[in-house]
Amino acid sequence: MEIQAAFVTGAFDSTQEIWKKAIEYLGIQNTDGRTHIKRMGTNQIQIFQYVEVDKKSIFESSANHKTKVIASFNGRAIGNKKKWVRLKS
Repeated sequence: MEIQAAFVTGAFDSTQEIWKKAIEYLGIQNTDGRTHIKRMGTNQIQIFQYVEVDKKSIFESSANHKTKVIASFNGRAIGNKKKWVRLKS
């Protein structure tokens, strides 16, 4: 059975290239800059969004800000491509 990929990238693409494909797949407009990508490992990424950012503490550690996970993806290298599958949240 063929794996249904959410999107496909090059096997060695940078986080920026993966980010472009992921937000295109999700249909996200990151106009306010609150949406970010986190690489959990070589073949795992997580797209998250800061829920609320206190303007007074904007320069403090981002670990104190509340976040919401939008999507998680697992990548599987097949030849010179990597297929990214969205994980159930």
